[in-house]
Amino acid sequence: MTLRISTQSLYMQGLNSLLSRQSEIARTQQQISSGIKLTQGKDDPVGMATAQRLDHLQAALTQYDSDALRVDHRLRMQENALTDANDSLTRARELAIQANSGALGPDDRKAIATEVLQLRKNLLDIANRDDGNGRRLFAGTRDGVIPFTDNAGSVIYHGDDGRNSVEVGPDVAIEDGDPGSAVFLRVRTGDGYARGSAGAGNTGSGLLNSAQATDASTWNGDTLTLRFTAPDAYEIVDAGGNPLAPPVTGSWTSGSAVPPASSGLGVEFRISGSPAAGDTFSVETAPNQDVFATLQAFADALLLPGTGPADNARRVNAFGSAIGDITTAQGHMLSLRSGVGARMNDIDTANDGRSLQSLTLSESLASLRETNLAEAISRLNMQMLALEAAQKTMLQTQGMSLFNKL
Repeated sequence: MTLRISTQSLYMQGLNSLLSRQSEIARTQQQISSGIKLTQGKDDPVGMATAQRLDHLQAALTQYDSDALRVDHRLRMQENALTDANDSLTRARELAIQANSGALGPDDRKAIATEVLQLRKNLLDIANRDDGNGRRLFAGTRDGVIPFTDNAGSVIYHGDDGRNSVEVGPDVAIEDGDPGSAVFLRVRTGDGYARGSAGAGNTGSGLLNSAQATDASTWNGDTLTLRFTAPDAYEIVDAGGNPLAPPVTGSWTSGSAVPPASSGLGVEFRISGSPAAGDTFSVETAPNQDVFATLQAFADALLLPGTGPADNARRVNAFGSAIGDITTAQGHMLSLRSGVGARMNDIDTANDGRSLQSLTLSESLASLRETNLAEAISRLNMQMLALEAAQKTMLQTQGMSLFNKL
């Protein structure tokens, strides 16, 4: 078999080699001038696919940044609202202490009641605040509605118990607020565990100094009532008004703690003044009560009529209950603020994590896309040498001919 190489083939091979070298040089020069080495998939298919995947991750981080800013804004707005709510409750507690001093006349109590009702309105306004973007802070997931309305002294909640959970990082979700039902409605009363109260029909001037649980291991949380069988004697009855078995009875003196610890009930009453036979004082598991009702009850107590000993005692007992309920509500608001602060710290931690991840992704993308000038310049020099060699070869090829052998 005879291999024949034509002159035309030699020329074409040389020309193709020159064009290939020139194309390589042009691409390298473009990489140096633009600073970008990865412009099309054929340059590096694997690198291009990797760069696209990293681009998607960068876009996700950008969206996380936006969501984190929005959540942080709403949490800061909620923290401000809770601070303002606590300020209103602080003022209400000051007024309750002032009213409980017993040195006020009817006009003074009426003036305080007016301020308390204004504080209640302030709380309602706070509960209906929005975040500045048309979304209510305390409507749960129904943040497009006005959450609270006042209907003849009874506040109605139109939101829900849901919480909007927003992703602020890979596998990191933050709740952007607390529903109004948890903030303003489900608020413990008394000391947060037990709550004492005086009977509404008491006719004596007995004052409830305290009614509390002293031993949680023996008190099961059932309502227990101290009922006076005589001005100086009592019995303990259950929620239905039935004497306990075995009976718990005894004598009473003003300010003494009853029943004794030996009764095993795990509760204690301290009552002063002059209760009448049939007067009652109860202790129960602290129920939930909305803060609006707490302030309304305080205002109503301030406006109670009458100036007799029993009337005064009824007011003082109501003021004492208001002090306890408002104090517990303040603790509730502070606890919520603590939770908001913890979520804001979680956002800061997520921000730090995203910043580090974004930096890592940027470095990875740079290594894939950006030109390494030192390497590119070195490669360009080698390509120029290769082009020069190809040109010399082409010249030598052009000078070769069979006619030179004749």
